[in-house]
Amino acid sequence: MHADVVSTLWTDYRSREIIRDLHPNDHMFNAAVQGWTDYMGVGVSAVQIICSALLTGPAYHLEKVLDFGCGHGRVARHLRAFLPKAELYFADIDETGSRFCADTFAGNYVQSHHDFDQLDLPKDLDLIWVGSVFTHLDYGRMNKLFNALIGALRPRGTLIATFRGESQYRRALQETDPNQRRKWKSLIDQYEAGGIGFGSYGIADDPEWGLSLSSINSVIGMGKRLPNVRLVSYSEIGWAAAHDVAAWSISPV
Repeated sequence: MHADVVSTLWTDYRSREIIRDLHPNDHMFNAAVQGWTDYMGVGVSAVQIICSALLTGPAYHLEKVLDFGCGHGRVARHLRAFLPKAELYFADIDETGSRFCADTFAGNYVQSHHDFDQLDLPKDLDLIWVGSVFTHLDYGRMNKLFNALIGALRPRGTLIATFRGESQYRRALQETDPNQRRKWKSLIDQYEAGGIGFGSYGIADDPEWGLSLSSINSVIGMGKRLPNVRLVSYSEIGWAAAHDVAAWSISPV
């Protein structure tokens, strides 16, 4: 996308009011820790990432956009301000989140699913944002979700997703609390052995949901499996100084 177009999108977005309606179950909002300052900053960081991917990728319009793993709107409210005329879709395994986002930010509810082979996503999407979903999956499920999301994009469409990468691994190595060190030990060992680490949270109804570490090579490798997918960008701790961010596009037909 031309730099002038992206610049205009950014300038207009920064001039608009952000909807501040909160769902009572929005655990991402912590009034005791910087409140709106931190919460809004994470959303602004997401839009900055999207602008960066648009500058380097082949996208030329943004009519249909999916926030996959939308929660209760930490990024969704910024997507609506950034793209006021776009058709927005919101999906989350927590139905209260995706329905709240659809109702509050003038979008469409999409039913998510624990089994990514069963996802029924809208088609011909121009942009998909996935904030902190791959960060909770093992590598097999990462690849299944990647396939489903890529399959929902139109040619020139862009997928942007976040991961816990090398910086998180280094932080784990520096952990001094014995309980935290025990929690991280298996993930660190797996990561050092093969570039991927995963540990389940032990949730009874979703044992496949947990914490993951992903090397750059493992993340890039997901796109290399598919002939029509190209890597647009990779940024270490690019999202809110915490998660790595990768962006892919579908090659034009």
